[in-house]
Amino acid sequence: MATLIPALGSCVRKMTAGERRFAERLEKKLEDDYLCWYDVPVGPANAHPDFVILHPRRGLLVLEVKDWKPDTIAEADRFQFTIRVEQGIKKVANPLEQARQYAHDVVNVLKRDEQLAVSTGEYAGNLTFPWSYGAVLTNITRRQFEQGQLDHVLDPSRVICKDEMEEGEDALKFQQRLWEMFSVRF
Repeated sequence: MATLIPALGSCVRKMTAGERRFAERLEKKLEDDYLCWYDVPVGPANAHPDFVILHPRRGLLVLEVKDWKPDTIAEADRFQFTIRVEQGIKKVANPLEQARQYAHDVVNVLKRDEQLAVSTGEYAGNLTFPWSYGAVLTNITRRQFEQGQLDHVLDPSRVICKDEMEEGEDALKFQQRLWEMFSVRF
């Protein structure tokens, strides 16, 4: 069972329903050597990625979770989404772009540690382990994702959909979905 920081019981009140469901999946479907942080402040701007997942052999993964339903999304492009909320129409960052920015914030902080950065050679200054980012759509199935043409504005390999994080989902299949988000492997 993965370690969630802070513990799920202490942060469940501030989580959305989708974040809570995803946190439960992380705890149950990942092994003991995974560390998962929820809503941890990162960098000089105190960015708050939804989840940061660390595995000693696989690397670091930053995920942004959205509880949107298919009809919540009015318009979408690679940079911003227009969503329907109770107060009307709202423009928000593309969740994948948001996760990418958060990932860069995390990486920039970690690169300052000499033990985590390559010290010489072609990759000097880069982290000694791979990192990536992705989005989790807790109320949109893969079929709805494709039918809504969200695959045109969100890289499908960097998205986990509702039906890919169900309680009955095979743990290895769930983990594979996470690690397919990496474009570079060490």
